[in-house]
Amino acid sequence: MEEINLISDYNILILSRIGLSILFGFMLGFEREITGKFAGLRTHILVCTGACVFTILSIYGFKMAETVGFVGTNDPARIAAQIITGIGFIGAGTVMRSGANILGITTAATLWVCAAVGMACGTGEFSLAAIATISTMAILILIRIFEKKVIQQRISHYRNIEIKLSTNISNLDKISAILERNFSRITKLEKKVLNGTDLKINMTVITNKGLYSINEIFAHLECINSLEVQEVYE
Repeated sequence: MEEINLISDYNILILSRIGLSILFGFMLGFEREITGKFAGLRTHILVCTGACVFTILSIYGFKMAETVGFVGTNDPARIAAQIITGIGFIGAGTVMRSGANILGITTAATLWVCAAVGMACGTGEFSLAAIATISTMAILILIRIFEKKVIQQRISHYRNIEIKLSTNISNLDKISAILERNFSRITKLEKKVLNGTDLKINMTVITNKGLYSINEIFAHLECINSLEVQEVYE
């Protein structure tokens, strides 16, 4: 009878820890899912649950094996340590590069935290797991709002734009006045005169104007022979 009760208690322990790991994984994955990230609900739930299972195995699996006659060392930290390394492979799969931008790092970091939450559930540290989950969700949501309302309005709209145009040399003063009026931060300016009359201007500016708006600045000028505007990634 005592053995049956022990097994029953152990099953309850497993169900509670895995159940909470699924819940916390769902909470973290839900935030990533609704923002359209690469790793969403299923990925976070599986990572959190898997980390929990591995942690339970590292604590109880080998200890129970020893009680029935198997010889081995009971080192709870051994498997748990490998979870931290192993989760890096999954996290790396969510990171992508687009031009000068790196995408998916936040999702990779969330998976890393998700594995830590699963390990906390596996050790029975439910308060730690709950606090870590709520804190992570608060960081993901509140910092994103802060970035949109404060940082992006000040920084992210400024881009490096390369402008190439050609005109007649007689229009130099007119073009210079337009450039001075519309672009206050010019980081590169090259002027070349070809055939004595054709003026080629190649410049890079830092501006918050969009490509369409920059095109509109020059498009109405009949003196412009050619115009090329593109964003530069450095």
